[in-house]
Amino acid sequence: MKETLICTEVREASLLPGPSVLAYTFSMKEPMDWISLAISYEELNWLQIFVKDPDGFIRMQYTGNKQSERILLGRLQENCSVGSVPGDIRAGTWKTEMIAYARDEEGVLKLEWKHGKGVSAESSTLPIAIGTPWVTLNGNDRYEQEPINRSTGWYKGDFHMHTSLSDGKQSPEQLMQSSLRQQLDFIVVTEHNHRHTAWPSHDRLLALPGMEVTAFQGHWNVLGIMDWLPLYDEDGTLTIEDAEGMNRIIAAAREQGAVCSLNHPYLAPWDWRFGRTEMSLFHAIEIWNDPTYEGNAEAAERALKLWDACWGRGLRLTGIGGSDTHLLPHESYMEGGPPSLAGDPATYVYCDELSGDQLLAAVKKGRCIVSRGPVLEPCIYSGGRKVLPGDQVVIHAQSAVPIRYSIAIKGMKEKGKMIWLLNGLNVFEADVNADRPYVYETEWAGDIYRWLRVELRSEYGTLLAFINPIYANPIGCASLTWEEVNAEL
Repeated sequence: MKETLICTEVREASLLPGPSVLAYTFSMKEPMDWISLAISYEELNWLQIFVKDPDGFIRMQYTGNKQSERILLGRLQENCSVGSVPGDIRAGTWKTEMIAYARDEEGVLKLEWKHGKGVSAESSTLPIAIGTPWVTLNGNDRYEQEPINRSTGWYKGDFHMHTSLSDGKQSPEQLMQSSLRQQLDFIVVTEHNHRHTAWPSHDRLLALPGMEVTAFQGHWNVLGIMDWLPLYDEDGTLTIEDAEGMNRIIAAAREQGAVCSLNHPYLAPWDWRFGRTEMSLFHAIEIWNDPTYEGNAEAAERALKLWDACWGRGLRLTGIGGSDTHLLPHESYMEGGPPSLAGDPATYVYCDELSGDQLLAAVKKGRCIVSRGPVLEPCIYSGGRKVLPGDQVVIHAQSAVPIRYSIAIKGMKEKGKMIWLLNGLNVFEADVNADRPYVYETEWAGDIYRWLRVELRSEYGTLLAFINPIYANPIGCASLTWEEVNAEL
């Protein structure tokens, strides 16, 4: 067999401060066994690379973490960096597209392509992609997995996580083990503008593909992504940095059946600033992001007010949480501080079974509880009928409907207060001092729109958990922009 090793060429570019989209091509005269791309750069604070095959399919992905890196694509999965799609490496013109943000000084980017046949593949500086394929070349990108558990009940998980494919420190295998140690039932892996192409499987943990769409003016999560999203157009315009373009991206994700969640809306400098965002395009808001990160406690309190403002206008978004984990399990953002862990906070979702379709459907219905530790199990009855968080209470015109809202607590390690909020206002409090049920009873009558949600706080007012609302007599919300809802706060 003839051996071939070719260094196609080296390209170097100088980037002016600000966002840029660059595209380079390289050609192969015959099919190859592998391609490697060496990347080095200076004075860039953000670099993302997408390598497309002659059919325009994204085969390699990279987010800049270091000054120098090498990623690998092969016909076989064991010759692929994490984020690459194995398969035939055809002759023809390949395209490298880059999203780069230079610092105040001029940035420098250098690329070197190599490809080989009949010789050993170069090594990758990123982990090798192992596990079940999530993306294939045959056009069938929908990841199917048998349900992990066919029982109906509450399942614990994390909707916001990063690995070494983008700017996280853990490999996929490490993140899986971290999640299992935290006794999670499900995770959604949400890399910045990338999606994993393969993932290690486990019979006790449901893992779903996701993506954190990341722009200078804000971030949001695609939970259950099935296809690539158009982050820039054919002319190289960054649609993710334009409000109308971002609306189109969110709409495209919805068409896939994914859950669209607005991330850490008030955590600067990653707070949401697209004023013309149509809020009804989102299914959920990440109310609570990694509580160990400085500023997130205040950001969560503001997000709770935003959530109530949306509900007040008739936009019934689901409130969820996410650890946004980036670090190794023993690491903290503060010297001597608590570690930043998967599942902190955890989102509990009530599902008919633990499967991808059921999990996403339950989030859209609002069947969620978010907690940093205490396990809450609500038992809600409306006129003798059991309802769940996210459900509508039916009120008949001629009679009042009794509401009995009981919450059992496990794992409460301090004194606290259970607070029931009607339309965002405190209507009842119960002192929490033991693991037992706490009950609020009331009656609802008439055709008034109302919603009732619950918070658990420490005796000092620190947020410990919250439960999504039940509601009655919903009103419509034709349009509500980010700018409009913030003007009410």
